[in-house]
Amino acid sequence: MTLTMVGRLLDADRVQAAAERGIQLDPIGDLDTATIAAGSALFGVSFIMIVYSWCNHRYQPIRAKNLPQTTLLFVCGVLWFVGDIATNGHISMVGLWSKCRVWRLWIRLTFMFLFSCCVLVRVYALYWLFVRRQQFRGWKLFAPYIGAALCVLLFCAAGQIVSPSVTIKYDPSLELCMYSYVYRTCGLALQWAMWALVFVFMWLVRNIQPSFNEVRESLVIAMLTLLSLVQNTVMESIHSPVAAHKMGRNASTWIDFLDANLTIWVILGFPVYQSISNRKTYLMHWRAKLADDGFRREYNISANGEAGETTMYSLHTRPNSAERSKHSSVWLYQGMYENGLPHQDSALMPGQSTCRNKNRETLSTCAPTTRTRLSFSSINSA
Repeated sequence: MTLTMVGRLLDADRVQAAAERGIQLDPIGDLDTATIAAGSALFGVSFIMIVYSWCNHRYQPIRAKNLPQTTLLFVCGVLWFVGDIATNGHISMVGLWSKCRVWRLWIRLTFMFLFSCCVLVRVYALYWLFVRRQQFRGWKLFAPYIGAALCVLLFCAAGQIVSPSVTIKYDPSLELCMYSYVYRTCGLALQWAMWALVFVFMWLVRNIQPSFNEVRESLVIAMLTLLSLVQNTVMESIHSPVAAHKMGRNASTWIDFLDANLTIWVILGFPVYQSISNRKTYLMHWRAKLADDGFRREYNISANGEAGETTMYSLHTRPNSAERSKHSSVWLYQGMYENGLPHQDSALMPGQSTCRNKNRETLSTCAPTTRTRLSFSSINSA
């Protein structure tokens, strides 16, 4: 009872202090508690889905979804949600929760930015594999992560070093984090720049037809996160600070955690559902679709429907015959491509490939060239 009375007095003091400064402050209430509970429940469902996927990682349709990157998306989403809870004022910002720079910069902004970076890498990988027909490894793989890390590190370090009066500061009379207009605008500009890159690559890969629906999935994910970015921009523009307004802060947090969870469900939901309800039939259909689409060799599926070991988003060369002899992989030759398009041929002898002219007519059997294998996501026998 004493805690309740003290809480009411503190809320009244905060409301009065805010009114004196021309700010309408809504005290923390049941809606904030419901927001935290709903977000936690959805992340709990996503966690179960992630755990199930790892337990069934040998099931090819699940393994094709790049579980390490999807798990990284989940972790970033959880920490983004924790940052929202603190900086959007769903709890009393006292003690540890009053460290505005920690929660706003190093938790919320950092992991929201890394979440966006993971989406960018998905589209970026499709561009290199299906448009450029080049390896996606080495600097190509790590460049987006390194670039994003450097950008957010510089931005957060600047916010940590510069005076709080021009970046982020804690107001003890309101128990809220207050942000300067310039620094808030710079943060939004950084996020919009990231999403400009995402949509540039979405445009570049718009015509490819990979069998795992990555383009459509990436487009849905991009639109979800774009919605989150738009609402953040709008809320930051009309409410200052957002944490002072009950509807504004709750709407912002809801959209953020729905975005994070729906992204996981878009990637894993369908293959997880099929593995539970229709496991063998869907696997046969999945393998047949790869063959029908002409990607049997790219995804390392042999003519009888068996699969070997492959690696997600990688186009790599097996270096020597001794290592090749240990694998029963079906090899893809550069001669299988004409004008950047693969064609299906299930009757090639080892060391042979076919050539086609511009009219897509088979000309002859060609001499083997550099042996490469194009694949998505560590597909082992189910």
